[in-house]
Amino acid sequence: MSSNQPNTLNRFTTFSQEIAFIEGLRKERRSRIKKYPSVSVLVATIRPDDLTSLLSQLLQQSLATFELRLGLHAVELTGLHKKQISALNRRKVKVFVQKFDADNTLGTILSSLAQESSCDFIAKMDDDDYYGPEHLRDLLDAALDTGAEVVGRAMNYIYLEPLNITVRKFSRGSMQTVEHYSDWICGGTILAKRTTAQTAGWFGSGSSAVDHFLLNGVTSNGGKIWRTFGAGYIYRRGFTPHTYVTNYSKYLNNINEKTVGLWSHQIFGVQK
Repeated sequence: MSSNQPNTLNRFTTFSQEIAFIEGLRKERRSRIKKYPSVSVLVATIRPDDLTSLLSQLLQQSLATFELRLGLHAVELTGLHKKQISALNRRKVKVFVQKFDADNTLGTILSSLAQESSCDFIAKMDDDDYYGPEHLRDLLDAALDTGAEVVGRAMNYIYLEPLNITVRKFSRGSMQTVEHYSDWICGGTILAKRTTAQTAGWFGSGSSAVDHFLLNGVTSNGGKIWRTFGAGYIYRRGFTPHTYVTNYSKYLNNINEKTVGLWSHQIFGVQK
């Protein structure tokens, strides 16, 4: 089944029009869903402070139940992390923690976490990005609606930490177009059928380009990737490069709007 919603989001769409479109699309998709499949959230982290933020966002998720596979990359859980995990357990989110030495690569960690999962879907989330409370449910909505093997978000909202601004972007023929099949989605929003991801070789074993490894494997095997709307997710570019070097200026080209700090709206949740 594919959505009957027209693609009305473009560079001329106002923020209020975008929210209205998304609310209508959610209502349509969810009206047809009787039961959600199981999903395992995969998180590889090397940044304790960012993990604190992400665990808080996971606690806010509207999806009734999911599991969390947490890979600690040469870091330890703090007392606060343990309290957050206890809170997740109380709301019936089962948390599995694996420790990895510093010499493990990002691909190896994510692939190991995925391999341990037995859920219908795997969802990769990055500890340095921001996710609204409907994030996981939105992705499952799109997957069930379109039948795509992989679903992810467009890059419509970007927080440039050194400048302390969030930009909103809708550019034609780019990473910002939404509600269509594509070979690219934001890596921090990948939701994939577990069997499809396994056949693709998971996230490989490299130290970078792990998202591309999975997506390329899926398309090479004939799988389809659906790019859904970006609102509800903020891609963050910080002070320190990790998997690649960032040129901040490229994100300032052809922007629709910008705001100081994080974009404030309930669709993005309450970020701390």
